[in-house]
Amino acid sequence: MRRYNQLYKLAFAFFALTLAQSCKKSNGIDNNTVIKKPYGLYIGTNSGDLIKTNDGLNFSTVFGADRIPYRAILTAGPTNLLIVKSNVHLSENGGRNFNPVYTQYPAPDFMAKWNSMILNVEGHGRIYLSSIDPATKGIVYSEDNGKKWLPDDNWDEGLIGGGITSFAQLKNGALFAFGDANDSLYLRNDKEDSWSHYPTNVTHPAGFSYLSRFNNTLLLTDYNGVEGVHYSNDSGKTWTKYQGLPANVKLYATHAPFDRVLLVGTDSMGVYRLENGIFVPANNGLETYTTVYAIAGEEDVYKNGVEKKYIYIATDKGLYRSDDMGFSWALMLEGDFGALH
Repeated sequence: MRRYNQLYKLAFAFFALTLAQSCKKSNGIDNNTVIKKPYGLYIGTNSGDLIKTNDGLNFSTVFGADRIPYRAILTAGPTNLLIVKSNVHLSENGGRNFNPVYTQYPAPDFMAKWNSMILNVEGHGRIYLSSIDPATKGIVYSEDNGKKWLPDDNWDEGLIGGGITSFAQLKNGALFAFGDANDSLYLRNDKEDSWSHYPTNVTHPAGFSYLSRFNNTLLLTDYNGVEGVHYSNDSGKTWTKYQGLPANVKLYATHAPFDRVLLVGTDSMGVYRLENGIFVPANNGLETYTTVYAIAGEEDVYKNGVEKKYIYIATDKGLYRSDDMGFSWALMLEGDFGALH
């Protein structure tokens, strides 16, 4: 009988320990503390609303509709939020109030409807922004998270500059700016460096091309889709065109979330995903004829170190999310969305 009682006690102790562990953890996630580092995703509607979510399930309106679509959204510092519409506006309280901070900006019909027109380069302690101010060479910057903007006058002697449409920084730190004046590519390795002209072999339509990156691969996308997406593995000296994208279809967004997958958002043909060097449709879960305007990656970091990565796309049918690096999509919120950050 004594041996039976001992076995019973051991079995009960094991059951209690198992039950305690199962209450504490589910699927490897520590449910007692849940998320250690939540994300904050800002979503701009094409009617002008600004919406925020921390989990893709619950949404709050940060800024009401003003009938002006978003061209870019950027966060800077602990609380600063920058939006680009007709002008650049700054909120220092998480979006409750916005004030214009830069007005020498191209009108929406003139150029630049992509998020890479503005870039936060943390290693430089600067935000770079394209400009049409004739007193600049096409670039201004802010060193106080968007409050004050200064012309970037540090250029190699003799460079004209101008017509800057976008920026991209490779993982190795090289910062590039693209100007549509003569398909001009400019390079800066650090903030003390002058902008230098970088000759290339690529020709893209003036005013309608923008930079992005995939690790240390530099990308140049034709917004109108005529030239598609070109890539360079030698920092922009030589370029090759990716195959597989639809011809003459607008390419609204080219983005590599987490530098793990390269996606392109198209006009009415959904998302294309780079696989083995060729773009293929990746529209499982999307409605037919979906237009994809913006792409962003977000992640949850849990107390036990588990990370879960999500990719969001802003479309004319709603906000969609992928949990499998862009192979399939689930609708999170209905609406007509044009910008993400």
